[in-house]
Amino acid sequence: MMKQVLRIKIHQPDAHYRVPFSYRRRFTYPIPPHSTVKGLICNVMGIKDDKDAEELQKGLSLAIYGTFESIVKEYIWFRNLKKESHINKFNSTINRIMDGVPQHPGGQMPVTVDVLHNVDLCVYIYHPELMDEIKSTFENPFNRLSSLHLGRSEDWIVIKEIKKISIDKGGLRHLSLFTWIPTLSDMDDEFMPDKESYKKFYEQANGNLFRLPSFYRITENNQRVFTKYIEVKLFEKGGFKKQEFYVDTSEGIPIPLFFAKMRVD
Repeated sequence: MMKQVLRIKIHQPDAHYRVPFSYRRRFTYPIPPHSTVKGLICNVMGIKDDKDAEELQKGLSLAIYGTFESIVKEYIWFRNLKKESHINKFNSTINRIMDGVPQHPGGQMPVTVDVLHNVDLCVYIYHPELMDEIKSTFENPFNRLSSLHLGRSEDWIVIKEIKKISIDKGGLRHLSLFTWIPTLSDMDDEFMPDKESYKKFYEQANGNLFRLPSFYRITENNQRVFTKYIEVKLFEKGGFKKQEFYVDTSEGIPIPLFFAKMRVD
């Protein structure tokens, strides 16, 4: 049975999708996690909070694929403007002179940031009711909350294609892109031809395990606290035992589609 999904092709000259808890060296995922892509959709649609996002979250599923040309390390200073950090550095709240030279206020720390160059992404979006609205807002993002970006705010995106496509079942044994493979419980049932077969495929698939945040709330102290996670494997290109999936065949090279549920059931 054929299904319709929305496909968006994106290019980024530079990108950093931070791995949580990496600190002095900030590691990046090779492709954005689902929460980052969901944030882009909310940005484009002008959704500001969980209440506005209720309708979107009722049926949203995402499949994310990508590749990049190279990765470099950027060396930068991170600054901390807390009063305690300033005192630790200058021994006074009013002093900003060190070695006879005026300095920036607060403390500072050298940090290495891994940055991907020439990133190409293919994002598949499924929603039983809002796909046409999502498509139209990407084509004309007049309600956007900020510049269109993925990862850091400076990592702007170039949208190369926005298209609704039809997908159907097919057997595959290879994928030449990075992607997230959800667990059985986090995979959208509508895109799983056979649950038992998919479970065996997931268990045998190569890839590191990750627990990716998918939903968060803002505390009274303006802190972002994640309340829901999805479990996935990061598949880093290659072959696997032949398996039936829902497949995008429109580009000549078939892509198996792993739609992770981003909705609140």
